[in-house]
Amino acid sequence: MKHSEHRRKGFSEIGIITTILLFLVPGGKFFVTVPTAMEEFIEGDKMEEMEEVFREQSIELDEYVRNAALTPPADTAAESTGNLLKGLPLGLFDSLVLTTEEKALMGDIEAQNELGWMYDTGEGMPENVEEAVKWYRKAAEQGNSVAQANLAWMYEKGRGVPLDLQLAVEWYSKAAEQGLPRAQNNLGVLYEYGTGVPKDEKKAVELYTKAAEQGYIIAQTNLGWMYENGRGVRQNDRKAVDWYRTAAEQGDSRAQTNLGWMYENGRGLRRDEKKAVEWYRKAAEQGNLYAQTNLGWMYESGSGVDKNETEAAEWYRRAAEQGHARAQTNLAWLYQNGLGVPQSDEEAVGWYTVAAEQGDPRAQTNIGWMYEKGRGVPQDDKEAAEWYRLAAEQGYATAQSNLGWMYQNGKGVPQSDKDAYKWFSLAAEQGNASAQSNLGWVYENGKGVRKDMKKALEWYRKAADQGDDFAQKALERLEPKK
Repeated sequence: MKHSEHRRKGFSEIGIITTILLFLVPGGKFFVTVPTAMEEFIEGDKMEEMEEVFREQSIELDEYVRNAALTPPADTAAESTGNLLKGLPLGLFDSLVLTTEEKALMGDIEAQNELGWMYDTGEGMPENVEEAVKWYRKAAEQGNSVAQANLAWMYEKGRGVPLDLQLAVEWYSKAAEQGLPRAQNNLGVLYEYGTGVPKDEKKAVELYTKAAEQGYIIAQTNLGWMYENGRGVRQNDRKAVDWYRTAAEQGDSRAQTNLGWMYENGRGLRRDEKKAVEWYRKAAEQGNLYAQTNLGWMYESGSGVDKNETEAAEWYRRAAEQGHARAQTNLAWLYQNGLGVPQSDEEAVGWYTVAAEQGDPRAQTNIGWMYEKGRGVPQDDKEAAEWYRLAAEQGYATAQSNLGWMYQNGKGVPQSDKDAYKWFSLAAEQGNASAQSNLGWVYENGKGVRKDMKKALEWYRKAADQGDDFAQKALERLEPKK
């Protein structure tokens, strides 16, 4: 019975003092959560739980009391409160628990940023992006660099505030000036693409370098890309490889993919397809869709690994299901030809269509061919010509050659020798053998252009050198035998 009374006394003191703090601290800024009915915690195991919490938790409230007691009074009310607080035993609040929200309300800057993050992500608080912005702003305006970067991100993406790239730049700049690598990298991206600021690739490289040298992995990969492509800095494959490797060895899938590509193509180091496969696999297993597509190609072509079209199809499928157009096109081609998967024109058309609607010119060309031939879809020359046109206007040589043929023969479009000549010429200049052969025929017969046997022979030879059968037979027919 005495033990129970002792407990009651301890909690009563805390309840009384908490009430004093809530109502008498100047400004009413101090908030703390304590049970409103302490008696309910006295019974059973709850008593022991509360005692354990009060023993083990932080001393923040006690520090507040100590600081308040030592602060010179600003007015009569504050002086009265200060005198009252001086009479409290130090250490009384050493184990009172404060939540992140309570700390934020008390003015703790880091807690304000953390509370913003909780509202932003829905971790520990109901997701509320407007509240997130409010708390990020409170901490950001007091100079917290992480909160400044978080607030910048909200402005950049229009989360909880109207999208405002200029304010995003302003807040990223404040955080970057304090040396926060994430802010330096994100600001670098804005400068690289001219988003919210005038495009300045040199400035982007400068910012990426600062962040990369602090070990920020995303910036290391970005900096590698700038060196690889000579953007804002002198092109340097070796430096690109160095930065890619630094990030790749820390597990960054984008860097791993890029490093794999450098190995595959012998850029900045000795060409090594096995190493390429190794790095592609590391990234692919993390779900990187570009690595999955590249790894699929290595299996399809037998580069750096034993040729395995079934394995190729599996990796293409993983990337295709993530929406990667090239993987969708490659998977469709395997279905069309029954390589690594059961042959199915319907499956091929399905994947070609998905990729074509994303603007992939090879898919557009192939779905055009499926319509032209009536494979997996009803035969339709007009539909074929439309798909060929979409790819041809993107400069895809095979589509240009095919569209030229459609005009030459009046298939799905009005017959036009001039249009045929135009599209054959564009494709032939890119080295397309079929277009070169057709262009030779055009010059030989003067269709859509003045007849010119010299040019006809020139284009036939170019096509014949690539193995074009029609061009080779034309040369046998036209050139005098030696």
